[in-house]
This record gives sequence, C-alpha cells and structure tokens, in this order.
Amino acid sequence: MDFFKQYDPPTDLKDPVMLFAFAGWADAADSATHALRYLVENAGATKFAEVDPEEFYNFTRVRPHTKFDGDGNRYIEWPANELFLLRGGEGVSDLVVFVGVEPNLKWRTFSESLAAAVKELGVIRVIHTGALLDAVPHTREPRLTSTATSPELRGLLSGIKVRRSRYTGPTGITGVLMDALRRLGVPGVSLWGHAPHYLHVSPNPKVSLKLLSGLERLVNISVDVEPLRSQGSNFDRRVERALADEPELKAYVERLEEQWDSRWRDGPAEGEGADDMPDPGQAVLGIEEFLRQARQGGDAPRSEG
Repeated sequence: MDFFKQYDPPTDLKDPVMLFAFAGWADAADSATHALRYLVENAGATKFAEVDPEEFYNFTRVRPHTKFDGDGNRYIEWPANELFLLRGGEGVSDLVVFVGVEPNLKWRTFSESLAAAVKELGVIRVIHTGALLDAVPHTREPRLTSTATSPELRGLLSGIKVRRSRYTGPTGITGVLMDALRRLGVPGVSLWGHAPHYLHVSPNPKVSLKLLSGLERLVNISVDVEPLRSQGSNFDRRVERALADEPELKAYVERLEEQWDSRWRDGPAEGEGADDMPDPGQAVLGIEEFLRQARQGGDAPRSEG
C-alpha cells in the first residue's frame, strides 16, 4: 500500500469507530462531506494519513484545482482522501474520520486496501454518511434512512428516527467499501440524508445538520452546531426569496409539502403516487440563476457544476 501515506499513525486507540463520506455519486448537495468536514474542523480532529490520488483518478474527469496560498503563490490541490483522529473522552470511543472523493479507477484495490488499513487500526464498526436527491420539500425537517450489516447495529439505529432503506441497484464506492469491510468482519451502518431534488446547490447545511444529529446519537459525540444551524436559516431565507418570484416552483413545493405530510405524518395515502406531480424543469432555472448570481456576490451556497 505505497499509496497510503501515514504521517503520525495513532496508537492506543480506544474502541475506535470510523466515520466516512465520499464526495460524488453518494453525496447529494455535498451534504455528507460537509457534515464530516464540519465535525473535523469544529471538534479538534487531527489529520494522520491520506491516500495518494495518482492510482485512482482520471484527472480529466476529476480535475485538480489551482489555488493561491496566503503568500499569493499558486499551488495545485489534488482530489483528497484524508483520515483524521478525534480522541473521545472518558468512556467514549475514539473516532477515525475519513473524508474523500469517489475514485474513478481500481475500486476493488482502493476499497480492499482501505478496509485492511481500517482493520489494522482496530476499528470496531464503521458509519457511512451519504446523501441522495429526493422529492422532498425544503420546508420540512430533512429525512434520514439507513442500512446496517448486523442485528446489533440495527438495534442501535432504533434510538434515532430513521427508516430502513431497502434500496437495490447501482452502487458507488461506498457500497463497495462497506462490502469489503463486512467481509473483514467490521460491521457497518450507512446513514443517508435526503436532499430536495429541485435545489441544485451545495452544500445543503440543513441536511448536513440532520446527519450530524444522527451521528451524535450513534457515537455519543457533541459538537457546537449553532454555526451550521445559522447556515441553514440563511439558506432557507434565500430559497424563500427565490420562490417569491417563481410561482411555478412555489406551486411544485406546495405539492411536495402535501405529499410529505400525507406520507410521513399519517402513513402512505391510498393510491398515492408521484405520476401527477408537475414537471419542475423550467421553474428550477429561475432559482438556480438566483443562487448563481448570489454566489458570485459571495452570499449564497456554492452551485454544483
């Protein structure tokens, strides 16, 4: 594993739990990676290792970025896959936090090597955070769904309000890594936040906050989320301003609210379906343009793409 670079390998870990998220296919609106980077930056985590990207990326698809440092010198920022350590307090597990970018190449080599490194650290379980686009309104509390690889972990999930996912179909690197970990005997949980599909902006701080609240319950951590909550309030205000000038999109959101309230408050309504939902395609353009202009002024979440 010459592509796995450790700078200060941790020792004497206390029942370590690993949290991980990948930017890309399984990270709608950058919600999951934003949540873990917020945790890393606000809980005093220290970086101890990273994965060299050379073997795993097509740099014409996942391009490195040119940036300037504090002295005005230009440098290249490559796709990062970093591991951080957050020491737990008395009676609390240490946390290993991995934040990365879904690779383009050699998924089995990547996942099996990373899983072996996790096993070597003595990690007792892993928790993946991800996000997906869904027909959900931004005006309601974000929804969480989950999967778990053992009955014990499914019991752990009963302590938070999540619905079990029964998804089958195409998967990303997260599914491949979870399978590699399972085969090594490391059980895992996957926690998914649902982001409104009509808001093509990132990050979505409300979904990030919901994911962090789930993690706080699962691993007994505490982090100051008020700045993230403020981001969410500001996000809501800007979306509402945009909706005021987009009656078609506003009507679409109202339909989603009716569907949400019927499905999640009272159970699925008889004969309920999404076939008669209006097509938001044209209406979305207005809110995207509003947020794009606001971003250029430095006041809005970063637009995808």
